[in-house]
Amino acid sequence: MPNYARFDGLDDFAQFYREEVAPTLRADADADIDPERETPTYAWLKRNYSGFVERLRREYDLSPGEFYDAVGLPPNSDDADDEWGIDHEPTIRGLEDYLEELERDRGRAPTTVGPRRSRLRTYVTTYYEVNETDDLLSPLLDETTKPDEIARVRDTFRVLDDELGTLASKKKYVSAVKNWYTFLEEMGRSLYNPAENLLNRFGWDEDPIYDHPALSRSDLSALLEAGNADERFLLLALAGWGLRPIEACELHVDQLVLDPEEGDVPYIEFEAGQRKNARRARNTVELLVGVEAVSDRIDTLAYNDEWTGYLLPGQSITRPMSTQTARRWFRDLGERADVDIDGTHPLPKMGRRTWYRLYRQQRPNIEAGTAAVAASQGSRDASVSERNYLDERTRRQARADAMRDLVQDEFADIFDEYL
Repeated sequence: MPNYARFDGLDDFAQFYREEVAPTLRADADADIDPERETPTYAWLKRNYSGFVERLRREYDLSPGEFYDAVGLPPNSDDADDEWGIDHEPTIRGLEDYLEELERDRGRAPTTVGPRRSRLRTYVTTYYEVNETDDLLSPLLDETTKPDEIARVRDTFRVLDDELGTLASKKKYVSAVKNWYTFLEEMGRSLYNPAENLLNRFGWDEDPIYDHPALSRSDLSALLEAGNADERFLLLALAGWGLRPIEACELHVDQLVLDPEEGDVPYIEFEAGQRKNARRARNTVELLVGVEAVSDRIDTLAYNDEWTGYLLPGQSITRPMSTQTARRWFRDLGERADVDIDGTHPLPKMGRRTWYRLYRQQRPNIEAGTAAVAASQGSRDASVSERNYLDERTRRQARADAMRDLVQDEFADIFDEYL
């Protein structure tokens, strides 16, 4: 039985797939799949390698399809004619046009577009298998076919319901499909959206229980106590500031504004389009705890003449650490601190969830403040007012005002003790 928890990055999963999964798949006469050109069905992989599927989901938040995309499986899968698994050119063109708009016009990062592509490919190939047609566009231009097309989409998701597992994963797939159909409507290629009410009809409209829970105060305290200076700083960036793991690993001194203008708060600044979901994500992150720890860390790292400014340098001090290293740190730190969360070792994503749990508590207060500004300016849409009339400093200050007491009550005493 392989110990998937010991795999150090997706390369190890890919190697295991090629050396163990592919030969087993090739030898399975009932499967009738050539692993050089095809990947197994979800049901086959789950039946034969359930631990593999589960570890990908928990460790990397990846479905098997998203994993195949990330590591380039199968070996000959990059043939453009086979990329979508269907032959209907107008449908393929509609899919490609949507993804191109996401990346080029809406500023979505490749890390967002890639999984979206994978989910849409899973959807259209499943649709083809269930409904025996790869023309997903023609029914959308005829109102008389609307009831039948809604039923076809429903039947497709009935199959996906059995394969996707978690509620969070199902909601992601519905979102990807629904947004694609919305794009087609907006471009005049559809008269209606057959996925409009899928969440309600399947009972998936409740809040999902996310795969990665938050760290509790006791978890965070135990990890900080057992950690070294580097591990503690990573915990600060994730749980104290709410950075994504990749943002924490690649944090650079040039992004820090530790001495802002009077009335402002210290913050991290990202370039436009740099963050995931770039159009919607804010470009600055407030530092409400650990500011002195940042200054101390800069002073310590600056003693090395080869330091290039990364706050969490890798083995080569000139480059940032990788997210794979961050996961390994968390795993080892969890073992030393004897912290186990829902049957697994701590993950970097759990640190961000710790901060985000507090942010969600304060979101109504932040939105209420924005709505008040909108009302004073005669706008009925707070989001429009925030986007068009409030500068980033004003938005940052509003967030800091709403979050300050909560973050400091939750974190300040813990981090102050160890940083």
